[in-house]
Amino acid sequence: MLDPTPNMRRLAEAELLRAEIEAKRFARRATWLGLGALFVTLAIIMLVLAAYSALSQIYGPAWAAAIMGGVLVVLAAIALLLGASRKEGRAARLEMELANRAVEDARREIRRDFEILEKRLDELSMGLLGLVRGSAQNLPILTLILGALAALSPALRRIIMPFLKKD
Repeated sequence: MLDPTPNMRRLAEAELLRAEIEAKRFARRATWLGLGALFVTLAIIMLVLAAYSALSQIYGPAWAAAIMGGVLVVLAAIALLLGASRKEGRAARLEMELANRAVEDARREIRRDFEILEKRLDELSMGLLGLVRGSAQNLPILTLILGALAALSPALRRIIMPFLKKD
């Protein structure tokens, strides 16, 4: 009998692999971005204090604060624009493409298995319908008997089923 379970397992594994790739990539990127943000924050604080100190001696405390605020707004806008443009490398795109292809292949195999299973069930039901109506032309009586024997015993199933399969 056709068993779609291995293909469904392969699909689940492919989906899990794809999710793992994304999670690892995100975690690695978030770690480095977090460390970078910490060091940049400390550096900016020191630079702002130094610039404020220098400007307050020239323009006074109020104008020094206004100049530093304007400069920080411009720097923040530039940082946000750079952060918004995210380009992936060729290796990352290829890795994701392979993961997507594995998922699609597994889905295609599962669809094919279910189509085969559906076809066999249709043939069996048509044969049983023909047998009930009195014409056994769609399903030979020997096939029906062997199928029933295979259903009774797992040991007989391993012996009989290879003979009954029609691929």
